[in-house]
Amino acid sequence: MRSVVVVLERSSAIPKQDWRSASRRTLLPIEVASLIRNVWKSNQNNADEQGSVVLSLTPDGSTKETEAVHSIQGQQRESIGVFEVVFLSRDQVKVTLLEEACARLVGSPKRRTRQIALLRPWQPVRVLLNGRSASYSGQYYLLQEYHLTLCTERTPDQLGPTRLVDLQADLF
Repeated sequence: MRSVVVVLERSSAIPKQDWRSASRRTLLPIEVASLIRNVWKSNQNNADEQGSVVLSLTPDGSTKETEAVHSIQGQQRESIGVFEVVFLSRDQVKVTLLEEACARLVGSPKRRTRQIALLRPWQPVRVLLNGRSASYSGQYYLLQEYHLTLCTERTPDQLGPTRLVDLQADLF
């Protein structure tokens, strides 16, 4: 039986002046069930026993490029963006947020390394992050959204309810 962690990721960088005047500081919701199923269907024959696939999305939810399946052996740890995933079994995957990777991606404030989810088959977890960073061109506020889903050969008619892990800070 094959098991693959499908990760949908999208982000947006908002200049400070737009962030301060904006009434909405989040990404608009998107329908992810069909994206997750399509990624699984197009990659399930390429997967070893365990693996991961990352699909980058634009802020409006359209797809960029699909990456190939990355194999994960046994309880080997794999870094996927700001996360570390470990297959405890074919139907359980531990997801940990990595402090250093998170700081590199979204800047401040820092978030400590900690377990944030235990993935079960076809039960998506949505993770929201934000932060701010500065460069020579000014200060930006960053929004990151991830949908992590453990896909297995037993594909259900519907995905389970999405669990939200909101790690956004109050940035003003």
